[in-house]
Amino acid sequence: MKSSTDTIENIENDENDEFQEDFHNIVKFPPELEASISQILQINDPLDSNDFNPIEYLNQMLPNEQALASVDVTAKKLQVKMRQLSGEIKELSRIQTDSGQRGPEEVAEAKKAIEELFDRIRQIKEKASQSETMVQEITQDIKSLDYAKKHLTISITALKRLQMLVTALDQLKVMAQMKQYKETSQLLQAVLQLSSYFKTYKSIKRIAELSSSVNTFQNDLKKQIFEDFESRYIIYEIHSQTTLLANACLVIDIMGLDVRSQLMKWYCEKQLNDYKKIFRGNEEIASLENTSRRYAWLKRVLKNYDEKHASVFPTNWRLNEFLSIQFCEIVREDLVKTLVKNNELDVKTLLKNLQLTIEFENQLTKRFSNTVKYRSSSADNTPHNFNKTISTAFEPYLGLYIEAEDSTLSGMINSYHTETVPDEDASSSVLQSSIDLFYFYRETLANCAKLSTRQPFYDLCNMFAKWLRVYASEVLIGRLPKEERRAITRDELKLICFIINTADYCYVTTSQLEDKLKDTIDEEYKEKINFDEERNHFLNVVATSVRALIRGIELSYEPALVAMTKLPWSNLDSVGDQSEYVTLFNRTVLSCVVGVHKDITNNRYFRTFCDKFVESFVIKFINNLIKCKPISEIGAEQMLLDVHALKTSLLEMPTMGMENPIPPPPTFIKIVNKGISKVETILKTVLTPHDPPEGLVENYILLIADKNISNFQKILDIKGLKKNEQQQLTEIFQQKILEHLTLPESSSIMSSLTSSMTSITSAPLSQFITPLPTSFPTLLNNVPLAAAERITSMTPSSFADRSGSAATKFNESFKKVLNSRNWRKKDGGSDGIKKEDNKV
Repeated sequence: MKSSTDTIENIENDENDEFQEDFHNIVKFPPELEASISQILQINDPLDSNDFNPIEYLNQMLPNEQALASVDVTAKKLQVKMRQLSGEIKELSRIQTDSGQRGPEEVAEAKKAIEELFDRIRQIKEKASQSETMVQEITQDIKSLDYAKKHLTISITALKRLQMLVTALDQLKVMAQMKQYKETSQLLQAVLQLSSYFKTYKSIKRIAELSSSVNTFQNDLKKQIFEDFESRYIIYEIHSQTTLLANACLVIDIMGLDVRSQLMKWYCEKQLNDYKKIFRGNEEIASLENTSRRYAWLKRVLKNYDEKHASVFPTNWRLNEFLSIQFCEIVREDLVKTLVKNNELDVKTLLKNLQLTIEFENQLTKRFSNTVKYRSSSADNTPHNFNKTISTAFEPYLGLYIEAEDSTLSGMINSYHTETVPDEDASSSVLQSSIDLFYFYRETLANCAKLSTRQPFYDLCNMFAKWLRVYASEVLIGRLPKEERRAITRDELKLICFIINTADYCYVTTSQLEDKLKDTIDEEYKEKINFDEERNHFLNVVATSVRALIRGIELSYEPALVAMTKLPWSNLDSVGDQSEYVTLFNRTVLSCVVGVHKDITNNRYFRTFCDKFVESFVIKFINNLIKCKPISEIGAEQMLLDVHALKTSLLEMPTMGMENPIPPPPTFIKIVNKGISKVETILKTVLTPHDPPEGLVENYILLIADKNISNFQKILDIKGLKKNEQQQLTEIFQQKILEHLTLPESSSIMSSLTSSMTSITSAPLSQFITPLPTSFPTLLNNVPLAAAERITSMTPSSFADRSGSAATKFNESFKKVLNSRNWRKKDGGSDGIKKEDNKV
């Protein structure tokens, strides 16, 4: 029963929905009418709204997830609302059906009412148009009267101004004729202002005649004033009519800038004619030696102007400054002609007159700069800069000055060749000549900047660069000790260190000099200033000096290497403490390195020296092995012990002479380890017994790691094997290398065995100092690392980098060889070789 009732209600609801949709489609009004109906009915229920949106309505009722919990209650409310609406719709439908017969009559009455409304609106518009026409007819006469009043006012004003113009012009002519220039200036200003008002009326004959009369009068008045100046200008007696001419200048000011410029030029020409008669009429007076008299003449003229003429001309004209500008232009032209004619120009005369000219220009600039401070009413309050207005005439001849400075520098450089080294207690650690040189540069730079900052200054920069190169290549490198086969002395070591310090000082100061030159020279020459080549020259001095240090210390420890070759390396029967030559070497190196460390002020260069010294020593020691042949297995064991002691001594180099030694830098430790590992690799190969021969060949391939037969035979020569033994081993070696086709052709270890010291001492600059970067500190910071990387690149691939099985096999065989030797203790000492040295 319940289900059937629900079904009936659902059917009714569906029918109501269909009816409501059809009704909405039928009863659809225009938007304007809908808005009016809504405004009249004042609908508050959103369901009654014409643009009802069910989705928005539901979103308002269920704004969030919490509201969804009561959706059942809301649904029931909606169902109740729907039933109520359905009932109302049915009721309204019945009422509409019952009253359907009266609908057409009501519509007809509504249409009739609308037509009547339109008729009334049309009548209102017609009456409004009639009213507007009536108002225009009433106000037409008033508008005409308003226009007439406006034109009448303009006409009266024009007539009044015309009358004023005529009257003022008549009075102006009278005052000008009487030379009452103060009143004339006032009347002229009024006439010109009134004349500007009538510019648009020039088509009227009378106005055009009057305008022409004003222009003619101005020309006559200008001519009259110029005649007054001309007639009263008798040398410097223009002050006799001060008041008259001063008032005339007021009239000139009213006439405009062109007329004022003409009068100023006339005055300057009158003044400068006297100068031209004096200095252009007599060649002796016009000579370069009398340049000071030219400037004295202008000073007298300016003094006379201040005393007699300044009260005549208005201050804002700045006539004295204008006169000075004209004077400087004429003097510059005269000096150019004088210098061209002078075939015997000397530097002293040139610089004397140039200095006088620069001082005169500065005086003029200062004079008129001080005057401008008190000209607040001046239109142009910027003083003229007199710098280089005359002195530019001397610039083409400043080459004589540059040549004189060049000659002075040449004498200075020649005297530096015999300079003495500072004493031990001297505060300076550089050669005094470098300080003197840059002090001279600073003074010369300042003096030349006063004379010119253009081409002559650029020539001076090139001269500075030239003598810097000469100082580096001839003075500093030329002071290095000559290559002689003798031990280096303490004084020679100190001199080399001072040369390194001086080159470092010059490098830094050259960069500062370059910056100063760029700041001083004119903008067009800035990009041309570059001292990179000069800085590289000083870096080359450092590199050459480091090589000289290494070469000198090599000659000092040469006796130790000679003593090493005299030991019976083939007849040693046991391994003992370190050999005597090691002690001699350590003592010699300590005495030299301590002095070097003390005298080199830049620790980076000392580090460079240590790095290169290790490279040099390793190559020299390896080559000295050849002189020690034959070397037995016990001899090789003793050498390994000595090499360990040498390595310990080399690691102490960076801290030698220090009160509180610190650990050596990691990069230096790496360089020493890589270098000494070469020596140890060769000695461990020599240490390998040649019986069985396969063991020696196998160890050579693992240690030396190349397939070069010549290198293999060098090892055999060092071991002192006979020809037949070498032949057998060589044949086995040739067979073995067929199994190792990937081996390199030659090992860098064996190439060191045949190297000579010239490969180190004559190495290019890039091998000692990192190429010049943009900043000096960066360069020095990179030196040790670069040296370490070069050493690393020279180190051969160790056998530890080989396959694990091969390395293990070699370790085992090598330990057996070491253990099989008859190790003995000498004088109660420790084992000949430490356990660490047994490791490969």
